[in-house]
Amino acid sequence: MAFSFGFAGDDVDGDDVDAGHAPSAAPTNGSGFGSAPAVEHSLDELLATLPDRLSYSTVTIESPIGKTLHLPRRELYDVRVQLMAEDDADKDETLSDLSTSDIRTGVYEGGFKTWECSLDLASLLLDRGPRKDIDELVRCDQIVELGCGTALPTLVIFQHALQNTIPLTFTLQDYNASVLRLVSLPNLLLTWAACSPNPIVDLCSHPQGDLDLTPSILSAFRADLATLQIKLNFLSGSWSPSLAKMIPSSAPEMGTLILGAETIYSPAATQAFVEILITLLKRVKMAKAMLAAKRLYFGVGGSVDGLKEACRDAGAVAYEIENHGVPGMNEGGVRRALVEVQMY
Repeated sequence: MAFSFGFAGDDVDGDDVDAGHAPSAAPTNGSGFGSAPAVEHSLDELLATLPDRLSYSTVTIESPIGKTLHLPRRELYDVRVQLMAEDDADKDETLSDLSTSDIRTGVYEGGFKTWECSLDLASLLLDRGPRKDIDELVRCDQIVELGCGTALPTLVIFQHALQNTIPLTFTLQDYNASVLRLVSLPNLLLTWAACSPNPIVDLCSHPQGDLDLTPSILSAFRADLATLQIKLNFLSGSWSPSLAKMIPSSAPEMGTLILGAETIYSPAATQAFVEILITLLKRVKMAKAMLAAKRLYFGVGGSVDGLKEACRDAGAVAYEIENHGVPGMNEGGVRRALVEVQMY
């Protein structure tokens, strides 16, 4: 099954930011969705698949209280160039995924695009972090983004950890392993190059450009992560109990922050997402999810109200963040929401 969202406002910020989103992970129940096994990918495994150079553009994130953050994002044409040079039997299918916003259930869940709700969540995180201020990240040790795609929400926290020497474990999950290797990891690497204590990319003077991935650059990336005690985990596959087991737990006195943007586009997606979300929230007392979604996904049935009901049935509370002031959320024909979820 393939479908697309014909909402006004597609291509919000160029050819790889879209207003109509479905999640980057597929449910695993029997209601018409495919299932993909949970697979863990090491950092070295993914780094070994990178080309000699990454081309990037810059996304500007504006927070409710006026903070501005420039984040690098790999250009999709650069992904196409890499794929065309590879001798991979699946590259034609991946190239097709790059050219469409369609969701092909059980095959491709939209992870190559940057969707507008991920920008909403990134904007909020620039101010708030897991609680009322991003500086309270010192009380967390685990950041998990489900259906990460291009991972903009994670990048906001990643750059903050780099610049403030906060030890964190980041787990990025996407249905498609190709998304992790072609956009998620490259965006983390580019963010490190621009936002580390000793940056090698100046986004203000060079908002577009190339980063040469020399052996010394990659060694410096690994070394900085080790020195700052930042760990990167990558998981592909469907949301499932087996995938949940691969996600590290926080220390008893620390907290877990779970992120998700546009992960509830259908009732089945909502059910699967809430199941893994509740599993993760129950692990430690200090756990919270921060989510961004459209209020209603026309034609496929997902909604914020459906999310609230599913959370309530599972013993959690989902509440909308009021007066958040994120730019653009109430503009246009499709309204959006930011939601926090905690266990009762």
